[in-house]
Amino acid sequence: MIYKQKARKDAFLILYQWDIKADKLEDITEEYIKSNLIKHSERRRYIRKLVRTYMQKASEIDSLISELSQEWDIDRMGYIERNILRVALAEILFVGVKKLKPVIMDYVKLTLKYAGKEPAKFVNGVLGRAAPKS
Repeated sequence: MIYKQKARKDAFLILYQWDIKADKLEDITEEYIKSNLIKHSERRRYIRKLVRTYMQKASEIDSLISELSQEWDIDRMGYIERNILRVALAEILFVGVKKLKPVIMDYVKLTLKYAGKEPAKFVNGVLGRAAPKS
């Protein structure tokens, strides 16, 4: 479902903007959807679901990121890595995914695009440690 890939990027960009601006996350979400003319209803719904899940589980997700990052406090991470991990863990651990590897790859590719090779390796490692074992 391509709309989920796009929604992952959108949710990351929303959290990134919120992390920098510290405005109300709900307002940033709605403004982002409106200003980017996102018409696909499933995509809008999934964006809101990812952002809302992070909002509801923020302290748990942020603590887990710090724990899994091995000597990297969440506040020392770059904005990009931190917010990609936030969305990824919200989706993987609380929204649920059917196929884990493609979802992790989506987030690694996002990191590669926005931050580069080394941050992408870091995100891949954290998500690999966080992934539920089957």
